[in-house]
Amino acid sequence: SAHTSRLIAWCKANNDACIKLFSDSVKDVKDQGRKKKQSGTPKETYYLQLASLIFSNDEDPETQLLFSQNPNAFIKPVQTRFGMLRKKYNEFNKALKQSGAGMTYEDLQKDPETKTLIDSKLKKFPWWPDLHGWWTTNPAFNTTSSSADPGQNFESTAL
Repeated sequence: SAHTSRLIAWCKANNDACIKLFSDSVKDVKDQGRKKKQSGTPKETYYLQLASLIFSNDEDPETQLLFSQNPNAFIKPVQTRFGMLRKKYNEFNKALKQSGAGMTYEDLQKDPETKTLIDSKLKKFPWWPDLHGWWTTNPAFNTTSSSADPGQNFESTAL
């Protein structure tokens, strides 16, 4: 939807806010070799910024009016949308099975079979590559990820 596309575009343009919304764990900071993004800004502030972007110029004049009268009432729908995106993101990942565990979108596109599967699913869920970039290693959002290296063969070493 147009609302979701605006939400994703905002996230892409506001990387620091995204890190704050999705995670800025000590592990992420260490793995990425950067400083932890500290902010006194509550997450609700970012959700309100998103709500403003999405609803203040909505195609429905009634939605615009409702937003102008009570913008804070639109924070919960934005949070809910992230929850729905998380659910659909994980459904997409389940279709990839272990072939996508811990791999970037670019790496997944190199395998013809995986590329075909992803491309067919992108028609219904075009935001997956962006979400995968943010959530692939975040267990709070990616419930299907594996901490195992895809190249490891635990079965052979167990025997």
